[in-house]
Amino acid sequence: MSNEAGQEANKQGPQQSQPAATHNNNASAASSSASATDQELNEALESGFRPLTRMERRQLWLREYGEQDVALQMWIQLVEQHDLEIEMMLQMHGLLIFGVMVSTAHYAQFYIDLNEETHREHDPDTADALRKYYTALVPPRDQPEYGPEGLPIVYHYIHMRDVTILSGGHKFKVPYWRGKASRVDAFVVGATVGD
Repeated sequence: MSNEAGQEANKQGPQQSQPAATHNNNASAASSSASATDQELNEALESGFRPLTRMERRQLWLREYGEQDVALQMWIQLVEQHDLEIEMMLQMHGLLIFGVMVSTAHYAQFYIDLNEETHREHDPDTADALRKYYTALVPPRDQPEYGPEGLPIVYHYIHMRDVTILSGGHKFKVPYWRGKASRVDAFVVGATVGD
């Protein structure tokens, strides 16, 4: 600031310059508050806190569906929607998995009953928590074939009962099994494990 400007400011006195400074501070506070709000909005949009657009939902669905075997999806859908039981062999990462494909409801009911027997008397909170968990896995009975985006429903998991798993000459038997549909390398309908 030049000497002349400094002397002029001294002549006006501190009382006259203070309101101007206060006004400038309020204006800068308002503008910084507006920029903070804009910045928060931009961060929220960038971090995914906005609804997905129809195009984004479609792209996500195409990526997810691209990893699925369409024929296997058809069998899972038949089992889920019509409560069928189908003997099947799955090949997953070198394992052979034989069993009867069942609906999610049958799988969940087995574990609900098992946990009721195990926990209800001594630990009812655990029994309640496990019941809620397994009940939440079951898709609604009236689930439409198409989701809200107008795209077919993708089933993520396969459920089987009376399962035999063959791995490197070893044989394991389990009552129920749940696996990711996208991880199945091959499948055979009607296959049973030999003796």
